[in-house]
Amino acid sequence: MVNNHGFADGNKRTTIILTHTLIVNSGYQLSTLDVNESINDAFEKMVLAAATGTMSLDEITDWFKARIRRAS
Repeated sequence: MVNNHGFADGNKRTTIILTHTLIVNSGYQLSTLDVNESINDAFEKMVLAAATGTMSLDEITDWFKARIRRAS
């Protein structure tokens, strides 16, 4: 989504909203790796890295695997 540029503006924001909605509706949530990490900041940085091509698909997959948890 973030690389398709479906909109003139807001592609990264839309990607964050859609991804968060998919995660929550699937019964999961994003968790931080440690108390010093803000999940919102980490999520935004990951999406930006994906958009600029500085993060590979394998790295994105690993990012989610490390932070996604079944919702309680």
